[in-house]
Amino acid sequence: MAAASMLVALATRLLRPAQSCCLRHRPFHLSAVRNEAIVISGKKLAEQIKQEVRQEVEEWVASGNKRPHLSVVLVGENPASHSYVLNKTRAAADVGDATVTISHRYTPREQLKKHTALADIVISAAGIPNLITADMIKEGAAVIDVGINRIQDPKTAKPKLVGDVDFEGVKKKAGYITPVPGGVGPMTVAMLMKNTIIAAKKLLKLHEQEALKSKELGVASN
Repeated sequence: MAAASMLVALATRLLRPAQSCCLRHRPFHLSAVRNEAIVISGKKLAEQIKQEVRQEVEEWVASGNKRPHLSVVLVGENPASHSYVLNKTRAAADVGDATVTISHRYTPREQLKKHTALADIVISAAGIPNLITADMIKEGAAVIDVGINRIQDPKTAKPKLVGDVDFEGVKKKAGYITPVPGGVGPMTVAMLMKNTIIAAKKLLKLHEQEALKSKELGVASN
């Protein structure tokens, strides 16, 4: 999300109306000179967010609440996925909003159940229908189903999409659950739209501040 926000901000700057853009005398699409690309880094923003989360976790635990616990069901042995989840594990340890347990589609069911039964949040993206069942979830847990599986509906014989979670069974036990379809997918798109307007507003505010500062400096020099 953070990377998407910064990308949108950069795009907004490039597409800003000519009268307010520093490139108004040389449209970027007509320029014969190609400058080096701007390096997009999410590290600074990520550190700010982690600092906020770290403080929230400290306040949460100090209030007598149990430290959050997160379990992740990993897809196979994909190196990119392992690297991605490893970063989450390190971030969780750094902020103090979870103990992260990583499993994958080949983890024995009973071993997987030991992890998920303790988790406050279970996120599954393994690509296996009915991998997560009600007996694997503790009462009130939040279950985020990222799995997308195309199966044949036994009643209609037509193809349909399902997640990794036995939705009908788990929804009777979990506190929160996302359906497939209609869960994570729409939220991803919606948050992209939200981040777009947030980035645009921040960019406009920054531009106004720069314009005001320039005006003040001009008055001072006169």
